[in-house]
Amino acid sequence: MKHTLLLVVSMFVICFANAQTKDYLQGHGKEVQTVIKNEKGVIRGYDFGVPAETVRKTEDAQFIADGKNFMIFKKEIDKNEYAEIIYYLDDQQKVKGFGIAFIENINLSFEESLIDDFQKYFNERYGKFVTNDKNDEVWTSKDGYYVEMGDSSEGGDLMEIEIEIYKK
Repeated sequence: MKHTLLLVVSMFVICFANAQTKDYLQGHGKEVQTVIKNEKGVIRGYDFGVPAETVRKTEDAQFIADGKNFMIFKKEIDKNEYAEIIYYLDDQQKVKGFGIAFIENINLSFEESLIDDFQKYFNERYGKFVTNDKNDEVWTSKDGYYVEMGDSSEGGDLMEIEIEIYKK
């Protein structure tokens, strides 16, 4: 009887703990879900300070370029759409920032929908954004970093949405 009671109490605690964990990705479009990937870390399961070599070995996006202070990966969302994931590196080759870039030939309604979905995701995760002097949306995390999203599209068929994540 003691073991059964202990098992029931344990299951209740586990269920309650799981219910308290918010899955911010749930209910968002495939772009947000694919690019952010999961709720662990800042994005894609990585935090600031992760060694570049760890990212190189574990990132499931396609590696496309690197330099002294960056690595770029391409993440396919579907056959005609992708995002670039940028890892900014410090002098010790550890992640000091993240970037996400969507540069596509796409229609205006899709661009607005994508921006709205990312705004909703970041608002849910970090609270309401403020607008900076460049007219970009900026969120501040409770963990001490900023998320800045800007749309540099200049009309026409080219969409350029950039998201930068960096420490204060």
